[in-house]
Amino acid sequence: MVRMRGDLSAVCRVLREKERFLIACHENPEGDAIGSELALALALRKMGKTATVLNADPVPANLLFLPGADTVVFAEDGSKYDVAVVVDCGSPERTGRIAQELLKCPVLINIDHHRTNGDLGELSLVDPDAAATGLLVHRVLSAMKYEVDLDVATNLYVAVLTDTGSFHYGSSSPEAFEVAGEMVRRGVDPWAVAEQVYETQSVHRLRLLGRVLDSLDVSSDGRVACITTMREDLREFGSGKDALEGFINYPRSIVGVEVAVSFREEEGGVFRVSFRSKGRVDVSAVAARFGGGGHHNAAGCTVPGTLAEVKKRVLETLAAALS
Repeated sequence: MVRMRGDLSAVCRVLREKERFLIACHENPEGDAIGSELALALALRKMGKTATVLNADPVPANLLFLPGADTVVFAEDGSKYDVAVVVDCGSPERTGRIAQELLKCPVLINIDHHRTNGDLGELSLVDPDAAATGLLVHRVLSAMKYEVDLDVATNLYVAVLTDTGSFHYGSSSPEAFEVAGEMVRRGVDPWAVAEQVYETQSVHRLRLLGRVLDSLDVSSDGRVACITTMREDLREFGSGKDALEGFINYPRSIVGVEVAVSFREEEGGVFRVSFRSKGRVDVSAVAARFGGGGHHNAAGCTVPGTLAEVKKRVLETLAAALS
């Protein structure tokens, strides 16, 4: 059953009528967030409108090839825009330090597929059954009769490809395959995209992976596996947080493991905790206990404390969910 919330026609009407758009996504963006916001921005520009993508964090290195990635800005005055559009973001806080600029816009549109989305903004288009936010952007562009060009198609394809785990995840819906197929028909080269997204990395990132895997900790019953990254690890290998994308899939792949957990040290005495489930455990419910959210099989939260304190609290909560 589709549980879509919001008014597609109202969103399209605002996109047609207004002229200046400020587009953003969550902190530490990945393929769906970047692909969705760039696809929308490029389409609006082709319509003759002003569309600026404002992010709190840089575009990950493996996504810099995306059309429009070089136009992302990291500081902007939101008061110059008619509409803010937030994509792939369950709550305004997750946009990070740029949230105050988005709130300066008279209208806020929320386009997302997280179940924990709180319907922020004057207008929302939220569908927890959508495999990727990129599919919702595609619905918007289709409703507006926009003829998708190769640049927009590339971004939409990457949004769907990455948030379905290259179509490995159970969320890989018929719509996801249909839209991906449409983008290929519009000129996207699946191999060229896959090479950029998954097979382009630095020596430093591989060495960082070795350090992170050294931290691997598996529970006594073999059902939970954890990895940890400290700020010093990133400094030592000259890497940003985006270099960690996909590392959590290694502990998740261990035979018998039901949930993988990644602990990443942040500034200010807090840890960013990410969860990946193989299906039985709803990790979004676990993350929600710490003020976070996400999807059934992928979620995250931020927890204050030392590494020992955070691990104890998180793993005890997770153990209760597994029982």
